[in-house]
Amino acid sequence: MRKLRIAFAALFILPILILSPVYAFLPAVLLRLLKLKSAERRHLQRCGHFIGNSILFFLGITVHVDGRENIPDVPNICYVANHQSMLDIVAFVGPAHLWAAILAKAEVKKIPIINLWCYALDCIFIDRSSPHDAIKAILKGVEHLKQGKSMVVFPEGTRSKSGRIGELKNGSLKLATRSKAVIVPITIKGMRSGFEHLKGFGRVHAYFSIGKPIPTATLGSEEIANLHEVVYGAITKRFDELPGQV
Repeated sequence: MRKLRIAFAALFILPILILSPVYAFLPAVLLRLLKLKSAERRHLQRCGHFIGNSILFFLGITVHVDGRENIPDVPNICYVANHQSMLDIVAFVGPAHLWAAILAKAEVKKIPIINLWCYALDCIFIDRSSPHDAIKAILKGVEHLKQGKSMVVFPEGTRSKSGRIGELKNGSLKLATRSKAVIVPITIKGMRSGFEHLKGFGRVHAYFSIGKPIPTATLGSEEIANLHEVVYGAITKRFDELPGQV
């Protein structure tokens, strides 16, 4: 049943993705040649939003987004989210209508079209088999945030197969503290039921909750040492509050 539903959705999703170089990147290149970088970025964001919403619609997933009023009016935001599904980023750029760079696996660079969207998001590629490369990626992320750009990180490091929140690695917050960025906690629940644990043809309801911002620029050493408890506490608390099963 799961394969049948995904195959049906793919009939609509694949053409949208395959044609995206034409309707998304070709106009973006023209806008860049005209030195209209802001317009180029807005165009790619609109297209990414459309693609994200389309993927979820054809998979039969309704994502309930709350907390958009918590997003601060600053350029360098470090979104910190729990990781449930391959669709988390789709929900991020689709229903949540957010845009930020991601620490992506180096292998993604070899996937046609998907790699174009990674470059559009200013993703930082990381070879997870190389500790040295991981350090370089973190340093690039810090510079990225210092330049006034935003990033999204998943402190679990990998998708939680149980649907619950996995172990959150403390080092992930160094991106924010070293760049003095504003942390925005994000809680995702139910997304795995829309793909990895998909059953039947019923509509799936998932939740994407944006928490209150946590500035890091003025934090003292003791506050930074306890920051992971504050951020992860906000994510797990909201996770338990949201409806639905894991």
